[in-house]
Amino acid sequence: MTHPIAIQLPPYWLHHPTVVRRASELAYNTEANELLDVPHACPLSIRLSGESEWWRLPLEPVVAVSGRNVIAKRQILKGGGSSERRGTVKELWSQDDYEVHISGLLMGGGDALPENDLRRLRRYCEAREALCVQSPLLALFGIDRLAIEEYEFPATHGLENQMYNLRAVSDSYDAEKLLLR
Repeated sequence: MTHPIAIQLPPYWLHHPTVVRRASELAYNTEANELLDVPHACPLSIRLSGESEWWRLPLEPVVAVSGRNVIAKRQILKGGGSSERRGTVKELWSQDDYEVHISGLLMGGGDALPENDLRRLRRYCEAREALCVQSPLLALFGIDRLAIEEYEFPATHGLENQMYNLRAVSDSYDAEKLLLR
């Protein structure tokens, strides 16, 4: 699992007022391809398929989306040794799953570990099903379900804080629709 780079910042919030603004969907009025591999702090809500209530992850996590093409290449005899016939023939192109990295922070009150949020997020990470997701950034890529492949709760300064890192892939197939009837 690739680890996000830890950036040491001065305690800016000690000397400046905290201003929190809601991200609007208008903030994502750009082409989806321009947003690949660019981390964004954005609202993200998750739930299991059997749940009716969404859980909005606190403190708007940082989300990055990356994608790739799957290309079948074939080496063929090109004849003549001409330098203009170098390389492979690309036969099939398909789109792989999107990879989504989510990093955030859970905060408790006072000197208490955010136990309820931590238990809830762990339950989602360990669920053996894809999560339903809602996010303006993920919606640009047509992502409404994620399968979490890796999750991490690294050491975090302060008992009341717990960072998390999730690596997931998009899941665009509904298993019930794939079954033969």
